[in-house]
Amino acid sequence: MKRLFFPFIALLMFAGTLSAQHLAAYLDYMDRFFIFDRGETKQLESYKITSFQVGGNCMGYVNYGRDLKVYYNGSARLLERVPPTEYHVTDYLMGYSMYSILKVFDDGDVKTLCSNTNGYIVADSLIAFYDEVQQKLNVYHNGMIRTIEDGLMQWPIRSYEAGDNILAYITTFDNKFKIYYRGEVIIVDHNVQETVYKAGRDIVGFMNLVTNAFMVFYKGEYFDLEAFAPRSFQMGDEMMAYVAQEGDFKVFENGELVTISTFEPDFYHLTDSMLVYAENGFLKTWCDGRVYEIERYIPEVYKISERSVAYIDVNRRIKAFIRCRPVTISYEMVNDIDMIRNLIIFNVGVNTTKIWYNGVVY
Repeated sequence: MKRLFFPFIALLMFAGTLSAQHLAAYLDYMDRFFIFDRGETKQLESYKITSFQVGGNCMGYVNYGRDLKVYYNGSARLLERVPPTEYHVTDYLMGYSMYSILKVFDDGDVKTLCSNTNGYIVADSLIAFYDEVQQKLNVYHNGMIRTIEDGLMQWPIRSYEAGDNILAYITTFDNKFKIYYRGEVIIVDHNVQETVYKAGRDIVGFMNLVTNAFMVFYKGEYFDLEAFAPRSFQMGDEMMAYVAQEGDFKVFENGELVTISTFEPDFYHLTDSMLVYAENGFLKTWCDGRVYEIERYIPEVYKISERSVAYIDVNRRIKAFIRCRPVTISYEMVNDIDMIRNLIIFNVGVNTTKIWYNGVVY
């Protein structure tokens, strides 16, 4: 693996892994809307809501009356009396638009980012948006707005991939492949019409069109991984999994490349920091530098989030593999499961909702 250093000014703006994984929401059999917050369940609405999205520290929803609300720090709050055009709730913030007006709910405050945008991208900790009047492409990150492209006549991005704290994109007018990371815009390549690339947190995997090499940008450095394009690849939090041209299954993590199998998996899923894959009918995972066997069969229902996978076993009971260890969640027969980060929501009996949180079933 060829390692190339790429200098840039590190502003250390990323806050790190989110510790607040405490929210879940659900409708009961009467369509009443409930929030689960650190072991406490509260009813927020008596009538069926239109939609909701759960984030890391807040939950946004549109109620029966079409109001846009947010649940944050223990209580629900009205944001808008009319429904938004769209809204997106992430680990760190909530971005939403009211026609051409773009707003963000961040750390308890509502801010108007732009009154005349016709395009924007919401990632975990950043929002990129085009200001139609000022003809600028701006990024909101950690409470600040920075201009990354200027003097534009229209939406300036031909294609893009957004990770939690990173934005990779190809410009419309000058065909440059760029990465916005920690306050800096880095030009990766010139004269690029299209290329294959994907982004995760602190990482971008891409094809170098000049050398035809498969490369990765990771925390300010370039790594030359393969001489040819991979058969497939997926991005996660500070890691990437891929199947090389010759069929080897590999993981790039913490700046190192590891071959975890010389055979192509039947399938694989990299979500956040959790890599789950199937090999010879077994369900396996890569965790803390080694392979673990989860089950000697492929569960019909499983959910992946953060560093966990939860699934219904052959006896319709819930098991999980959390931070490299097996955990039995419930011995009851379940109807279905869902997962919001590390909270496992499951339905038992006629219609009873239960939530596993920090080792306790509520």
